[in-house]
Amino acid sequence: MARLSEDQWQAAKAEYEVRGISLGDVAKKFGVNVSSVSRRAKSEGWIQGQMQELAARKVAAVKEIAAVEMQTQELPLRMRHTLQTVVQERLQAEGMLASLDIALADRAIALAMEATCPDDIETLSRARKNLAPSVHAPAPQTTVTVTQQTEAKAGAAADAVSAPVAAPTPDSVVRAVLAGNLSGDDD
Repeated sequence: MARLSEDQWQAAKAEYEVRGISLGDVAKKFGVNVSSVSRRAKSEGWIQGQMQELAARKVAAVKEIAAVEMQTQELPLRMRHTLQTVVQERLQAEGMLASLDIALADRAIALAMEATCPDDIETLSRARKNLAPSVHAPAPQTTVTVTQQTEAKAGAAADAVSAPVAAPTPDSVVRAVLAGNLSGDDD
């Protein structure tokens, strides 16, 4: 019979406590004697199926969140934005906003990694601005007046304007989206 590592013992305990399988089935699954599993379970105080209720509650919560998301998607954009603001305010008041921000950041990173062209990146930028528009006052406008330019400077400026711009990397886009710094959606 095999000797289990600490990770394997933790997996065996999870099978027993979360799935609720018998000690005999745990022993078969991990290729050890039932007496070894029984000894370990007794010494560590394993309780068969103790996590099954928690698993059922988590499944129910995920289903409820999915149902709420479906209802939310049917609302007009302004209504969705206001709803999201209220949810964020309430979560922040309860001290839960940090974990929500981490989950949203993880999702933003996953979406940015899937972006294959500049249009995908622009879509991400627009989505971020629609979901969380800036609450800061708009930046003051700057006026630039050009009075005269030599031909050499004009040619160099034309070359600079017509040069192709390198596509941003997914990492830079994620950072810009999370910081709210992507531009091009100001209309």
